[in-house]
Amino acid sequence: MKVLAAMSGGVDSAVAAARAVDAGHEVVGVHLALSRMPGTLRTGSRGCCTIEDSSDAWRACEKLGIPFYVWDFSERFKTDVVDDFIAEYAAGRTPNPCMRCNEKIKFEALLDKAIALGFDAVATGHYASIVDRPDGTRELHRAATWTKDQSYVLGVLTTQQLAHCLFPLGDTPSKELVRAEAAERGLSVAKKPDSHDICFIPDGDTRGWLAEQIDLQNGPILDPAGEQIGEHEAPRPTPWVSGAG
Repeated sequence: MKVLAAMSGGVDSAVAAARAVDAGHEVVGVHLALSRMPGTLRTGSRGCCTIEDSSDAWRACEKLGIPFYVWDFSERFKTDVVDDFIAEYAAGRTPNPCMRCNEKIKFEALLDKAIALGFDAVATGHYASIVDRPDGTRELHRAATWTKDQSYVLGVLTTQQLAHCLFPLGDTPSKELVRAEAAERGLSVAKKPDSHDICFIPDGDTRGWLAEQIDLQNGPILDPAGEQIGEHEAPRPTPWVSGAG
């Protein structure tokens, strides 16, 4: 089977690609360029789509002996993830940018392009499992390790998309075993920290970033009857743990 491995530059995607190779698939690695800020570098564990990450993905592919490419999805990412993030907060809702990225970028734009180029499936480092049903369709299930389970951010996937997905880490009992496997394989990302927060806000100051995009306003606190009993300050955005690394 011809498999496109989505390489974020983290340990999870590197091991997922390695397992796809071990399974006998014809694997090609691709890293998604989601930002057009060439000076962006990782700060600690923040972000997941930096120049450093691209280099780490390339080194992993070199170690695995598979081709490596970088695809520019920055315009699509800005429209479907960043602009959507701003619009949702402006409307008084709390968005999950990683869920939107999985839906619109990794499993729509990326998967569509992969299939158009003749690939049979896309493999990622998400912690989730796929179960084949008797009728030939597939179901998304939780990963073996519930503490790392990411099926909740993949719940937007359609049956048709699941038919072309591979999640090689789904049955792995713990992240520690993934890191140990990466070390055994000689992958340089074995000890790389997990990415957290929102990748397009690398300093982690989501409220400050939003304040430059929209007018943050205080809002009313209502009781169950709808009566105002107080007022809260402008919303403090909730940081999200990013998708697969």
